[in-house]
Amino acid sequence: MLVIFEESGLINNFSAYDTLRRDDDYLQELSSDIWLMDNHKWALWVWESFRQSSKISRFTLVHADYHWDGGYDFYDSPEMQEKLLAAGLDDLRSLIVEENWIRYDSFIAPAIKRGMFDDVHFFCKQNDGFDLGVGDALLEQCGSRQFFHETAATLSVAKFRSPVIFDLCLDLFNRSTDWSKGDLWQEAEIIEFLEIVRPVIERAILVTISLSFGYSGTTEDTIKLAKIVLPVIENWRRVK
Repeated sequence: MLVIFEESGLINNFSAYDTLRRDDDYLQELSSDIWLMDNHKWALWVWESFRQSSKISRFTLVHADYHWDGGYDFYDSPEMQEKLLAAGLDDLRSLIVEENWIRYDSFIAPAIKRGMFDDVHFFCKQNDGFDLGVGDALLEQCGSRQFFHETAATLSVAKFRSPVIFDLCLDLFNRSTDWSKGDLWQEAEIIEFLEIVRPVIERAILVTISLSFGYSGTTEDTIKLAKIVLPVIENWRRVK
């Protein structure tokens, strides 16, 4: 079952961070425009929920993550694709819970297929042979584009066509490909990255953040990253 906690005060209560653990159903609203999850798949549900409540039809996505997360598993099943396109929030939740069609690495392309994003800007470090970003055929079908940024500086000055959703995975800050053993960026490096992309974070209409336990190092590493990143983003968003 999906559990949602609203206005938890987590960001200002450091002892609460120590209770965080890997949980595929963890989804927490930290403020009215910042959502925290463990499994990145829930970003799709948050985006769609926000789209319906805001009545904004299309956004531009900024995806900062170690991984591209560009998979799309509906190509060979027209029946399931129709279910995806017709799904309301409850049905979409069921698809996400099932984790057969929408998973931690395949939630962006379904959002594009549902008409949610005109553009996607990727800042990702994955270079292990996986295709970059989202498939070109899907983008062409949906009238969407994708952009790849090798540096935070180019991302910080990118031009966006629509209201921005900023999507961050904490495993961006883990260099190790043995995911459960962290090789974390230094705190100063993390803060420098955030400072550079601060204009994007501040202008974003919505922020989604995934903890990604099991990919962002040890449990202690993931908690450490959360303690570094979340207060910074919350403070910037509060005063924007």
